Amino acid sequence: MPRTTKLTTILGASAAATLLATGCGSGAGGDASAQLYVADGGGAWGEAQRQAFFEPFTEETGIEIVPASQESQTAIYAAAEAGNPGMDVVNIAASMLPNWENAELLQPVSSDGWETVDTADFDPFPVLDHAVPSLIYATQIAYRPDTTGGDLEDWSDFFDTAAYPGQRSMGEGSVLANGVFEIALLADGVAPDDLYPIDYERALAKMDDLRPDILTFWSSGAESAQLLADQQVAAVSAWNGRVNDLAADDDSIAYTWNQALLHVDYWAVPEGADNVEAAQQFIEFASRPDRQAEFAGLITYAPTNAAAYDDIDEDRQAALPTAPGHADQVVPQSTEYWGEESPEGGLWSEVAIGYWQDWISG
Repeated sequence: MPRTTKLTTILGASAAATLLATGCGSGAGGDASAQLYVADGGGAWGEAQRQAFFEPFTEETGIEIVPASQESQTAIYAAAEAGNPGMDVVNIAASMLPNWENAELLQPVSSDGWETVDTADFDPFPVLDHAVPSLIYATQIAYRPDTTGGDLEDWSDFFDTAAYPGQRSMGEGSVLANGVFEIALLADGVAPDDLYPIDYERALAKMDDLRPDILTFWSSGAESAQLLADQQVAAVSAWNGRVNDLAADDDSIAYTWNQALLHVDYWAVPEGADNVEAAQQFIEFASRPDRQAEFAGLITYAPTNAAAYDDIDEDRQAALPTAPGHADQVVPQSTEYWGEESPEGGLWSEVAIGYWQDWISG
């Protein structure tokens, strides 16, 4: 039987009820064999999905894609745990994946039978038994050289407000995809290969050093960009898509790929999905190099299938975190670590949030 996780207690029933109330379950009317309910990222992400994945899949297979709003990671998890995920294909952040696997809420992915995708091409995040990498993005340093007085080359420079003055902003540490623990350790001189297991005491001690210079911990990508655009802060840790847009609009903003922290999302088929066969077919389709290349051309999320770079021109590659030119600079976040059981009880992904909450309220 699936195990109940701590996340269930945190969420309660309300999140599940919210998603179920949308009425977008994969059995919600129509011919299930001809319809597939797939997580829709919304906004520019959703539009890129539509052009690169949804419409071409329907054209090729005749199976209609019904975009399903995925309001939040926690809401869809709670709905799946309640027995009605509301969609056939979900998109799961790496930090949430261990909770899904621990609760046995995902069906195996039939990648062994793929004919159009070579799973060996997935790099640096491999195909897993129950999930397939869907997109890669990064948390990187963006800054105003006219305020800092020089270029920030790594996270140690970001933390050094004496040498590079000005206020800072980082993402909330309770969202593990913001990478606060890893960033703090990199700033303190820990080598990328030695980040895990996380030394929480050391990471939070380093955060203590920067805390007086942190204006705020941002809670959305839009907020991170606005803080720098409005010159409220001199430097910010921000997602690469937001940074790319900022730098394109304002040539006084600079950024670096050095020590950019890579994050990955996954496609998966939840327990309770109504159209499993078509869901498996869609995940293979969306993993093809040609589809991934088109997606990366529409939005600055990197392809998870490295073979896609054969179809992406050099100018576009410069905006993508896993491009060959950035390979020696970026640092992949560990999916495996966050899914491990902690000696303190619970997954490290849960324990880390507790450490953060204690620190931020202290």
